Amino acid sequence: MSIRSACLALVILFFGLSAHGAESVLTINYPPDNSVREFDIVGLSVNLSKEAVSRIAVNVNGIEKSSIDPDNAVECFTVPVTPGINNIELVAYNGEIVLEKFSRVVFRRSELASQYRSIPTGFKRDYFHMETREQCTKCHVLEPNIYDIKPISPATFTAEKFDSQAVIAATSTCYSCHKNMMSQVYAHGPASVWSCLSCHESDTIPEYSVKKPDSEMCYGCHVEQMRNWMSKKYSHGPVTIGMCTICHSPHGSQNEFNLFKATWDLCINCHAEKADGVHVIGGSLITDGHPTRDRPDPVRIGKELTCASCHDPHASNFPHLWAFDVTDLFELCSKCHKNYSTQN
Repeated sequence: MSIRSACLALVILFFGLSAHGAESVLTINYPPDNSVREFDIVGLSVNLSKEAVSRIAVNVNGIEKSSIDPDNAVECFTVPVTPGINNIELVAYNGEIVLEKFSRVVFRRSELASQYRSIPTGFKRDYFHMETREQCTKCHVLEPNIYDIKPISPATFTAEKFDSQAVIAATSTCYSCHKNMMSQVYAHGPASVWSCLSCHESDTIPEYSVKKPDSEMCYGCHVEQMRNWMSKKYSHGPVTIGMCTICHSPHGSQNEFNLFKATWDLCINCHAEKADGVHVIGGSLITDGHPTRDRPDPVRIGKELTCASCHDPHASNFPHLWAFDVTDLFELCSKCHKNYSTQN
């Protein structure tokens, strides 16, 4: 640490520029304490004395998740959160010296696990766009423009003409705040081109909310899937109630089909009793059970064995949502175990 930095830090500490004083080196603009989030990232905005603060460490439930070297008097950034209570601590440093610590508590609500569906007492939803944010409008435009309604065609994003990210950043009002939401391997079509108003409506209350149930919005584009699933005799619970976003992220995901988790991990969130490795033939003379993962799929070549190897996750004409045109369990087994087919 330089002599200048050390002296500055000592002066700050001597004059009591702490979280308890009137001249704090950092204040949190957003989010409010005890607020509720619906997705796996939280956006934070802070005011700070950039001359005093050389680094901000962001800890979530005691683990450092991000570190920012501030360049501006106002800094905005995001941190990942997990379902349940998240204690977010911001630690302001000058060199190696801790100047102040600040905290926010947020609850990440999730439909995937029953213990995280209900909002705890003392927490409440925060709708960012329902309030006037004068602090934010100094740098950000918070009203949609023509390109948010009809984005520039992806066909124009060629190396000869444009840099696609530069075009999006210059035209989408949503991009500057929400860009990290799309740092995923897989992206939902409208989200990938920042056509946010395809799903989010600016004239709703809360503003930019989405119609519920999800199917009212999703089936506007996924017409073929809707017709197929609605024609089947049996349907999976989330499909029956039109809650597509229990399983699928409407923005982006690290998993194929925009699933919130890999298929097997996603299924056992609700079907925990199937996670013991003895599904299908458990309780029979074959005590080892039948594998449901960590094997190649014998039918879907190139895929891994998962719950979806045997069950259709949406709808089926057959009991237990079987994914094949079969009438009984033995016939289902013969799809993979052909040596035991009824034809032999």
